[in-house]
Amino acid sequence: MYTKPEKSAMNKYVLADLIRRLRAGQASAEDKYLLEQIWQEAMRDTSYLDSLSDAERELLKKKMFAATQEEIGRRTQPRKVVAWRPWVLRAAAAFAPLLAVSAVLYWNANRYTEVHTGYGERLAVTLPDNSTVTLNGNSVLRYHKEWDNEHTREVWIDGEGFFAVQHTANHKKFVVHASDRLNVEVLGTKFNVKSREKKSEVMLTEGKVKLDMQNTQAKASSVFLAPGELATLGTDRHLSKRTVKQKQYTSWLQYTLYFDRTTLRDVAVLLKDTYGLDVVFDDATLQDRELSGEISSASINDILYAIAETFSLNVTRDGTSVYISSK
Repeated sequence: MYTKPEKSAMNKYVLADLIRRLRAGQASAEDKYLLEQIWQEAMRDTSYLDSLSDAERELLKKKMFAATQEEIGRRTQPRKVVAWRPWVLRAAAAFAPLLAVSAVLYWNANRYTEVHTGYGERLAVTLPDNSTVTLNGNSVLRYHKEWDNEHTREVWIDGEGFFAVQHTANHKKFVVHASDRLNVEVLGTKFNVKSREKKSEVMLTEGKVKLDMQNTQAKASSVFLAPGELATLGTDRHLSKRTVKQKQYTSWLQYTLYFDRTTLRDVAVLLKDTYGLDVVFDDATLQDRELSGEISSASINDILYAIAETFSLNVTRDGTSVYISSK
């Protein structure tokens, strides 16, 4: 088993060789542990970057990326044995933390696919197993570029997405990590996940899912959902479930928003999360008005117009700000 190396022994050749084995699928558990230790070591002291400007940091990162990639290429070719002089070893040791940072960043950048949607944008994503995710506006989806038959299928979401998960012949698990709050485990099913800053929600339309809270010391039991049930986890870390109208949580897929006695306060949150709009009420009591029915969400103007007509309100937009007042 590897032991933590002394700084003087760590150089770009060692790092490059570790990364080469990792990317080729030949890294042992000890290799992975060593790379993780190098990363943690580098993160403990970044004082050498404090005096650099943003432009200098960006330039340095590019240089380190280039150096790491070049060394990986060299390690795949036969090379001559080079005797390292003491001053060269000291220089390599001084740059080891930077090499570690750039190496891990390079590894992660090539290991994951990350998909972003802008405000008001919807995007369909096909995963490596042919499962699909439809992302709502202002959302981020991350997953491994390549999946195999041995490891759990995993994705990470920050925002909102509707999942249609393919069942595999060997019953391989599929896990959605909703921000830092929930793990959603499924085999083959359809469900909606919304994970925003203050609350996470999972609404099941088909199949069965198991929910577990992340990063908690409490011995909380798993929560299982049946079709039509909604699980909610708020800032109080309490996980609850209830039966809801599915349409209210999935209508956005058809470019329609369905409301059932939804307060304008909650509508304002939706406009902020999905469309990037800040809503200002001229009168705070307007926030308690309830909205029911369907509104086309083909454009944000359709939503604002419907709110104005339904409540006979003045609704004006100035950039990303929306002002609502009585007539």
